[in-house]
Amino acid sequence: MEPIALFSASYMEARKRFIEAAEATGFSIYSEVHPVAGPAGEELAMDFAVCGPEDAEKALVVISGTHGPEGYTGSACQLGFLESTHLREMFSSHRVVLVHAHNPYGFAWMRRTTEGNVDLNRNYVDFDKPLRSNPEYDRLHHAFVPTQLDDPSAEKVLTDYQAEHGPIAYMAAMLGGQRTHADGLFYGDTQSTWSQDTMIAGLRRSLANQKTVVLIDVHTGLGPYGVPYLVHGYAKEDPRYSVMESVFGETMRSTAVKEEFDEDLPVDPEGPIVLAMDWVLPDKLTYAYVIEYGTYPPAEVLGAHRKDNWLHAHGDLYSEQGKAIKAELRRVMYPEFDDWKTMIWNEAVDALEKSAKVLSY
Repeated sequence: MEPIALFSASYMEARKRFIEAAEATGFSIYSEVHPVAGPAGEELAMDFAVCGPEDAEKALVVISGTHGPEGYTGSACQLGFLESTHLREMFSSHRVVLVHAHNPYGFAWMRRTTEGNVDLNRNYVDFDKPLRSNPEYDRLHHAFVPTQLDDPSAEKVLTDYQAEHGPIAYMAAMLGGQRTHADGLFYGDTQSTWSQDTMIAGLRRSLANQKTVVLIDVHTGLGPYGVPYLVHGYAKEDPRYSVMESVFGETMRSTAVKEEFDEDLPVDPEGPIVLAMDWVLPDKLTYAYVIEYGTYPPAEVLGAHRKDNWLHAHGDLYSEQGKAIKAELRRVMYPEFDDWKTMIWNEAVDALEKSAKVLSY
């Protein structure tokens, strides 16, 4: 298999290739069409490809496109799985569910968030329970999302905050998630999204009879170029923590272990899908984790997201400035270089093989 060929140039191409490969390898396809069309008027959808015995005790789930621009990488990993006889045979006795484009709007429109500016990895919470506040974000919102792009006074507020509180506290304030500013960064909303509702219904339908599930949510943008950064949310006293540590070693970290927090993992965010599996699939033993494939330094990645957020809040999407902002977001989230693509696929194979070992416990 040629890893470079797994990566697509657009949402439409990625979706077409995914569906064709899934059908060619015996997967059943179920699609939920999104209420909003793509930039060319194309249909957007969350596609579920399902294969394996309905009564299998164990299952693998791989999700792409939770954050739109990262869908290119997740889709390539899913396509690689479908085209790999080795990987398909490894999971042939298990149920396999590949969820393509968790956030189809963001994938097609080159947007981290949904059509409502919701970050899906801040949206998977039980909204009937009290929600976490983020007063530090509230304090900085006007500087994170200024009326004028690159406003010197806003940049000074952020620089002064970092100088006073340190880079980890700054990153925690930004990345922790917030539910008070719908036009802001890492907005989690106060209600479930179309994507959350569709995902939960699809997983429960596809995994009705399974008892143990490994779920992988594929991302990009965190960590060194091409290097995988694996994260789950289990506390050290949870037996699943020791299983993940045994199989993955030091490459796997936990948002529940605050001693490990640093600039790459500065906070335990409220609302990632991998932290929600115990209530999404309450009758199953789940091992859920994120693969983050590194791209560029945090300042570039977060800077691109801040500008894109400003664009949708205050700018003109179709202006030359808007097009340049979108191009920069694509660059930092999807390095279109052969070495990066090869590294990603090699590491994806390793993660999938280790996920099979987790299912053997």
